[in-house]
Formats: sequence, C-alpha cells, structure tokens
Amino acid sequence: MIPAKMASILTVTILSVVGIWSSSQAAHAQGLAYVANFGSNNVSVIDTSSNIVIATVMVGSQPQGIAVTPDGASVYVANCGGDIFVIDTATNKVSTKFPAGACPTGVVITPDGTRAYVTLTNANSVAAIDTSTNTVMTKIPVGPAPSGIAITPDGTHVYVPSVGMSSSSVSVIDTSSNSVAATVTLGDVGSVGIAITPDGTRAYVANALGSVSVIDTASNTVADTITVANVADSPVGIAITPDGTRAYVVTYGFGGMGPTVAIDTSTNTISAMVSVGTGPTGVGISPDGTRAYVTIATNVTGIGNGAVSVIDTSSNTVVDTVPVGSTPFGIVITSRSSAPPPPPSISSGGIVPATVQPGQWVSIYGSNLAGSTTSWTGNFPTSLAGTSVTIDGKLAYLSYVSPGQINLQIPNDSKTGAVPVAVTTGGGTGSSSVTLAQFGPTFFLLDGPMHVAGIILRSDGSGAYGGGSYDILGPTGNSLGYATVAAKPGDVVELYGSGFGPTNPKVLAGQTFSGAASTTNPVTLHINSVSVTPAFAGLSGAGLYQINLTVPSGLGTGEVPLQGTVGGVETPVAVFSLQ
Repeated sequence: MIPAKMASILTVTILSVVGIWSSSQAAHAQGLAYVANFGSNNVSVIDTSSNIVIATVMVGSQPQGIAVTPDGASVYVANCGGDIFVIDTATNKVSTKFPAGACPTGVVITPDGTRAYVTLTNANSVAAIDTSTNTVMTKIPVGPAPSGIAITPDGTHVYVPSVGMSSSSVSVIDTSSNSVAATVTLGDVGSVGIAITPDGTRAYVANALGSVSVIDTASNTVADTITVANVADSPVGIAITPDGTRAYVVTYGFGGMGPTVAIDTSTNTISAMVSVGTGPTGVGISPDGTRAYVTIATNVTGIGNGAVSVIDTSSNTVVDTVPVGSTPFGIVITSRSSAPPPPPSISSGGIVPATVQPGQWVSIYGSNLAGSTTSWTGNFPTSLAGTSVTIDGKLAYLSYVSPGQINLQIPNDSKTGAVPVAVTTGGGTGSSSVTLAQFGPTFFLLDGPMHVAGIILRSDGSGAYGGGSYDILGPTGNSLGYATVAAKPGDVVELYGSGFGPTNPKVLAGQTFSGAASTTNPVTLHINSVSVTPAFAGLSGAGLYQINLTVPSGLGTGEVPLQGTVGGVETPVAVFSLQ
C-alpha cells in the first residue's frame, strides 16, 4: 500500500491522470427550507444562506409531511385535516389543494415527478397521486397507523413503517403495480420515521422505543439493529446525508430534550449526539450535506412558536436557531432555483485514460456532472450527490464527484471494445464512450504529465518520510513543493499506476483489497530506453498497481523517460529522476 506521506501527495497532485483523491470540501449551498408547522397551520420558508424566514404560507389543518418535486418547482404538504396543499416555489404561494383521505401525514415524490405517495394514518393506507392532475389514483392498504414514508432512488419501491398495536412492520410497495410486494416485521418497536440510503441498498427505520432498524432492501430483511444509547424512548425522525455516510436521527426522549444522534452508516454505530433543544421531531439535510435542519417545538406542550436548529455536519454542533411557526414537524430543503438543473455534459476526450480495464480508476471531465462536490468514504458507492455513472450499462463505483470532474472505478465487465458511458444526474444524462480492453496501463504522476509517482525505500532509516523508511522519488530538492530525491543505482523503488491487466488472485472491482496480487502477464520497464525487469508488478490496493524494482547501473542521470509495457500495450511516457 502507499505510505502515508505519499498518499497525502496523491491526494493533492499525483492522480492528475485519474484524479482519484480530490478534496471533499464544499461551500454551504444556498437554498430554501420548507417547514410544516402543525400547530399554526402554515409553512415557514427559510433562506438557508441567511437562515432567515422569508415567507409564511398558510395551508390546511395540521400540516405534517412535506416533499419537493425533483424539478424544485412545487412543494407538496400533507395535512392531517385531509387535504394536500401544493406550493409554487417560484412565488411561495399555494397553487392548488385537493383531498387525499383520512389524516395525510407523510409524503414522497417519485424521481420522475409523475406521482406522489401519501400515508393516510387514520385509513391504514397509502394514497398514490397523479401529480399531473393532482388526483388520487388508488389507495394501497398497509399496516396500522402509517406515518413515515420513503422512496428508493430509482423510484421502484416505497417503504412505509407502521407503528402497529403490538408489532411494527414496514410495508414495501411496488410502484409499478401499486401493491405491497413485501412486509418486513420489526417487532414491538414503535416504527415511525424512515430514510433510504442514496444507493438504495438500505432503509433506516426510527423506532420510538429506542432503536433504529436497518433493512437490506435487496432481501427486505433486517440486517442490523442500532440501540440509540441513553435514550429510553422515541427516535422519531431520520434523514441521511447525500453521500450516504451518516444518518441523523431525531429523538424526543428525556422529557422532550432528546438529542439528535448521528450514525456512521459504514459501521452502524453512533458517532455523535447533538443537543438541539426541546421537542425535536423532524430533520432534513441540505443538498450539499453540510447542514442538518432539526425542527423543535421549543417546549414540551407544543404551544407557541417553534424553531429549527441548524447543525453543521462537519463538527456536529448547532450553529444557528431559526424561529418558525408552532409545533414544526416535517421539513424539506431544496436548491434556491426552481428551474431544473442543466443536464450533464462530458467533454470531448474527457474520459481519461481513453482505454481502460475493469477495476481501473478513471476520471471523467465535463460540466454539470454533479450538483455538489462530494467524496466517498472508501465504501465504493454507485451514487454520490445524486450522480451515477454506467459503463456498458453497469454501474461504476464513484470515489469523487464535482460539477467538473468524476473519479470512478470501472465495474467488472468481460466485454472489450468501445462501450457507452452515461453520466446521470437530476438534470438528465450525458453520454460518451470508452474503450474496454484487457490492458490500459498508465503511471500515476506527481505533477501532471511529468514525474512518475514512486518512493525509494530506506532500510537504514535515512528517508525523509515514514519515520525514515522512505524518500519520495523525484528531482533532488524541493522543486515540486516538497522534498524529493532522485534514484541511484542500487536503490529499491516502488512505482504506482493503474491498468496493468489481470492478476492472480483475481481482484474484483467495487471491493476493498490489501495485499499482493501479481499481474498474470509480465511487466517490462524501459528507463532511458534500457529494459528493466521489475521484481514485482501487481495490485496492492483496490485498482492500485505497485511495481517494485532495484535501479540498475547504466541508466544515465537526470530526468529520463520511463515507459512500461504489459500485454504488448505501452504506458504513456513519464519522467524518472536519476542521479
């Protein structure tokens, strides 16, 4: 594996060929938060750039659930009084209202915006609504007293928790037939809120009796149960960050003073507990993932004005409190503009490298490739910040997305030749193509099209990094902005790259790997036109090839050309520093 200092340099520079480790920092995006105030029968509209209420919209009796259409043009408000109100986000005025049934409480919109699904708590059912006509298409029976509701990112299934009398359950609705396809029994836990991870693989259910159930959506079985520590009762609301790394769970315990709990979804353990105020009920995450907005009643009676506590998700601290209407429940946050985002576009020659192999790290350059800048946590997601990529129709594994660049690992595929590439966001799909081959070798670089990324091992402890264990290969001195050393005969060097072909054992894409998997085809190096046979060439990490060699004499000095060859395919020319 790459040593620590080299990894930190890779983070900033050397993957200019594939750019895997780009920054995850993102400015807090401007947007609007819509808050359903159950006690005052209105919706507060918060400008999230200033955290000031800019409008108050009167709606029906006892508004609870709230959702925004994918194009950001409309907000649907479920009122327990029986009606659905639709707010035009361009004017922040009610554009229409229509009856839905007995006590509408939760609402979600399909990704294509054509339908809304609303829980009818007093009718033990879910109403499917045609959003083009704003009429109820059908009502789907589910478990007792449904309230929370969530939809998978692909829109194929709706998950509805039911509190139940003695046993809670989650009904799974197939949206193609508007019928219940599965029921997941959770036990006597009091299931209320629910959220689904951005990759659609897990549903997190907030149980009012002190736990969070994690459902595997592939099998619709309970994969894990998380005890919410020190909270005797009432996790109620839940939301998941756009990158899928954290779930924020609102708890009402301790006489209404329950904290908001942050759960690390990679381990399903609690990573933070944030005090947000009295009477918390709902939570929403900003589109860029930098803020969590928690609705609070401000007192246990629910009488008087409520508020929204704003959590900075990087520090898990409350950074602002925004007064709103009485007893706020549901909250949804959308971008400032009501116009749909522009479609993604891949630049000409914007897939680098242009010939790739399964498991190889690749960069895509273009415009509107993502709505925000987000990095993975090493979990091989197939969706980040609402962006997904397919290669030959197969979902790629994303490590980084931004408006101008995507870094990904090519999925497993036996096909060779030109295959389609599709980048999909909320604005549409951008298309291009790439060539799949058995080999697509390239070296990682320290500074653009120049010095190969590598280290010189120092068994005598004289290195500048790793407690003396290694130096970074490069021109002797600090010309690259950090200390590097040119290699000399006898030095043991490790070089890093990608695309050097099949290995033994075989290492599949989309999985962590640590060890040594040798290439099945020999790798030959040409340093200053002299052939050098490496001592080892193979994978040492996911998609990361390591090539070990001892520098022979007779290679010359200075900045000399380096090329690698495997399976008859040559790498682009890099620079190898010699003294």
